[in-house]
Amino acid sequence: MVNIIKYPVGIQTFSEIIKGNYLYVDKTALIHELVNTNKYVFLSRPRRFGKSLLLSTIQAYFEGRRELFRGLAMEGLENEWGAYPVLRFDLSGESYEHPSKLEGKLNYLLSEYENIYGKNEAAESIGSRFSSLIRRAVEKTGRNAVILIDEYDKPLLETMHDDGLHESMRLQLRGFYGVLKESDEFIRYAMLTGVTKFGQVTIFSGLNNLNDISMLRPYNSICGISESEFRENFKESVSRFAGTHGEKEDDVWEKFRKNYDGYHFCYPGEGIYNPFSVLTAFANSEIENYWFRSGSPDYLIKIFKKTGFAFSDLEGQRSSGDELKDMTNPERNLVALLYQSGYLTIKGYDSVFKEYTLGFPNMEVSSGFWSSLYRNYVFQGDRQSTFDISRFVRDIFDGKAAEFMERLQSLIASVSPGTLKDKEVYFQNILQVVFSMAGFHTQTEITMASGRADMVVMSERFIYVFEFKIDSTAEAALQQIRDRDYAAPFKADSRQIFLIGANFSSETNNLSDFIIEELH
Repeated sequence: MVNIIKYPVGIQTFSEIIKGNYLYVDKTALIHELVNTNKYVFLSRPRRFGKSLLLSTIQAYFEGRRELFRGLAMEGLENEWGAYPVLRFDLSGESYEHPSKLEGKLNYLLSEYENIYGKNEAAESIGSRFSSLIRRAVEKTGRNAVILIDEYDKPLLETMHDDGLHESMRLQLRGFYGVLKESDEFIRYAMLTGVTKFGQVTIFSGLNNLNDISMLRPYNSICGISESEFRENFKESVSRFAGTHGEKEDDVWEKFRKNYDGYHFCYPGEGIYNPFSVLTAFANSEIENYWFRSGSPDYLIKIFKKTGFAFSDLEGQRSSGDELKDMTNPERNLVALLYQSGYLTIKGYDSVFKEYTLGFPNMEVSSGFWSSLYRNYVFQGDRQSTFDISRFVRDIFDGKAAEFMERLQSLIASVSPGTLKDKEVYFQNILQVVFSMAGFHTQTEITMASGRADMVVMSERFIYVFEFKIDSTAEAALQQIRDRDYAAPFKADSRQIFLIGANFSSETNNLSDFIIEELH
């Protein structure tokens, strides 16, 4: 009889996974260490990375549900299984388009526990009710309370594009989270999780002993699946996947690595696989962009458009650890937001300057991100008659530079720049989105000894070196490529090189002319 493997896709409740005999990667040894060596903890991880399951497991531990941990590492580590009152608040599942939405959500969550522990009628504000609830829970059980807050930052993430609404959410949350400091003597353990860490929320300055474990090496794999865990827990899954597709097991391991591995929350440290994508891929027996499809980065798109963010800043950026961990102003530190959201990850570390180098973690994120940008920046309705992406790709592969430039000209003519301030960034963003979404290796603002080339696009047989001008001439752009010899680093390459000078008109918002020169 073939053993059935049940994958807990979308299941975030620890008890359901254990009772339902779903596959579970045992994190309980790490959890035991975490909850017994810390009192106040903060963890930032991308969405669908196992934060809710982590809190659910911690909740089961503090509720003394020993039977759920049978056969797991926790069973041999814990000798006392006392039950603590656990107050768990989840701020997901709500759309915060108005200040009343947050107040309503907090009111609902508090009411659920007030029905259990009682309500102080004199406590009217959200903060005073929370404070009173903690005390009542302690009085009723005789044990200090455990506070678990999931997706603490969702109201802040959703409103970053609206300064007034964002400030309203921040003030409400400040009053709610500030209760933890004043209730210290009644708290056994408190943990907050979210995608980002907003430095301006009072709780992070008020709780001086809050331990941010987001980039600490011992907790690198507390969410997600490490390389060693993947190899240990998914051997049979890989074997079945390989058999279904008629592939070698080594090739399957490599496919999963390229598509879903590559997250680093410290350096050096094991690479971490996206758990949602891995489980879904095995459950469906197909490799697809599952994590990206499960939620589009709408809040990022809104900020990109608001700030005129240059997509050339997406990869190869350098940032300090403090900048990556704490976002006082997300609009000024978009790279940190991209890192914390899971779209960029740590690729290297410079110990001299104490800076991290960032880049896309894997193929799923890279391809999904460019496709999302294409839909939001470029594609506006049915444009098959004027721009066919498959023909565009074939032209690049075949070295038909004039043909793909004409297609670009047609495409850009149909895209509205909206209210963007920097037209040069706008034009360059459009081109990078199109080339990258099409799957070509694209580099922008490449620093060379003679200057900075605007863009280099590489295919299997061709290299295209671009220089762009605004309200000038294509000839002037091409002449700059010649004068500064931007093609020099590639002349030893066996691929054919094309030099392309292009001029954009800010008046017509279009590619007005271009000149192509072929190097032999």
